[in-house]
Amino acid sequence: MKPLLGIVITILLSLWIILPLSGKGYFPMHDDTQVARVIVMGKALRQGQFPVRWVSDLGYGYGYPIFNFYGPLPYYVGGGLYALGVDSVIATKVMFGFGAMLAAIFSFLLFESAYGFLGGLVGSVVFAYAPYHAVEIYVRGAVGEYWAIAFVPLILWGMLLICQKKKHIPGIVIGSLGLAGVIVSHTILGFLTVVFVCAGVALYIAVHVSRKTPRVQLMRSLLAVLIVGLGLSAFFWLPALLEMKATGVTAMIQDAPTGFFDHFVCIGQLWDSPWGYGGSAPGCAADGMSFKLGKFHIIMAIMGIVVWIILLRKRKKNQIIPIMIIGILLLCISILGTIGISKSLWSVIPFISFIQYPWRLLSFTMLAVGICSGYVVAIFRKRSRRIALTIGVIIVCIFVNAKLFRPQYVYMRDSKAFEDSSELRFRISKISDEYLPPDIVKPKIQNDIVKTPVQVNGALQARTLEETDTYLRVALDSAGSQRIVINKAFFPGWIYKVDGHEVVPSIALGLPSVIVSEGKSILELRFTDTGVRQLANIISLLSIVTLGGVVLYGKKTNA
Repeated sequence: MKPLLGIVITILLSLWIILPLSGKGYFPMHDDTQVARVIVMGKALRQGQFPVRWVSDLGYGYGYPIFNFYGPLPYYVGGGLYALGVDSVIATKVMFGFGAMLAAIFSFLLFESAYGFLGGLVGSVVFAYAPYHAVEIYVRGAVGEYWAIAFVPLILWGMLLICQKKKHIPGIVIGSLGLAGVIVSHTILGFLTVVFVCAGVALYIAVHVSRKTPRVQLMRSLLAVLIVGLGLSAFFWLPALLEMKATGVTAMIQDAPTGFFDHFVCIGQLWDSPWGYGGSAPGCAADGMSFKLGKFHIIMAIMGIVVWIILLRKRKKNQIIPIMIIGILLLCISILGTIGISKSLWSVIPFISFIQYPWRLLSFTMLAVGICSGYVVAIFRKRSRRIALTIGVIIVCIFVNAKLFRPQYVYMRDSKAFEDSSELRFRISKISDEYLPPDIVKPKIQNDIVKTPVQVNGALQARTLEETDTYLRVALDSAGSQRIVINKAFFPGWIYKVDGHEVVPSIALGLPSVIVSEGKSILELRFTDTGVRQLANIISLLSIVTLGGVVLYGKKTNA
């Protein structure tokens, strides 16, 4: 009952974070594509596509496989609501708020297991009200990022259950679900999290092997968290990794006006930097957004670290030391990675351009600050002092930071305007078109967006018989044998048929073309899973079955 009560209290304490989402209207943000992505996800789900990979109304109407590469988990929630008939803007704001609540809830569960009820509340509130959380929600609109970091506490909780409390089965289940949640929420943070987890597990195993105290079952359980988590999310990350070359993502990153090394944070910005709704710029003076951890948050983290070091020097053993070690290491690594001093380290790491901004690591920093802050309450033995300190910290934290959790302004716009074809196929498509083939010709003006499934001419008539995101059937009437261009972006998995016979299209400028004979014919397109996607789906299904078996085994053995 205590964890459930703590979850309820945590939700109530976090209401100030999502309060602006409860009003009418919508608000601007850097990634102003969220409603559109919810709409196209909902449309795909209505059509029975699962897992959703391809959407038709983005990419200027050529369509593209956004959810084959871009973390789909938040959009399954928002799109699922939209598919059930919820207003698109409301569904999007629910998606925003739900991710913020997950961060508070999952962090409470982690901190409560390490620090107790009151320490759990403090750590959760400090993490949830971190200024960078406000930046992600109301400035950047980085839904996938703060959804992803919300699942990291589950990974740590699962591993602590394994290492400290010898609860191997619950630890594997919780930890692997957390890892899968991070990966499927945000591609980049998923990659970074896997690197951190692999490094942490390797370090833990190396320490015990060097001490000649190998714990075989414990090591197996930690590896199981990694393997099962990767398996559960394989349906997403495996195709994303192997099919990226068919898109323009690499070219988009290479052609960006600024690079990874232009976006380091100055150390003073972590203490305090002006609040704004602009973007990140080279150097420090021109930044239009804040990168501050917050003075209150930094003070709380330092207090926790100092007290922990003092107690450690006095040789006072405590079961919460492992979580503090994790918190301090994560804090140091993530802060180091955001500032310019780490440039030489980053320069030897391959593919860092895909991370885009070193300050993405601030997501991990704010979790580390929550870990260190929760310890401050846990050290007091007298319950009255713990309660008083908990109340004081929570009140100050909310008072200082709640005002940051608000949009720049709110505007009124009918939901139907977000769903308009030209809105999706031009304005939104211009914001994010990197998942199109790299050589496709992108429309410059709205009149150039795709209006028909095939490019018609005076010698060809076309009538659409059926069209969904993953299927197209067109009746053609040609005055002679000719090659016709299909207005569907080429991507592996599309099957093309003319009069029931499969044909291999020619590809030019990212678009397929096929030859049709004189007279009437039927053109069919169907989007199917490639061998890579089929393998990835099978791995994920087998991992779900494995996880179910682990749960059943745990119930029988009480492991």
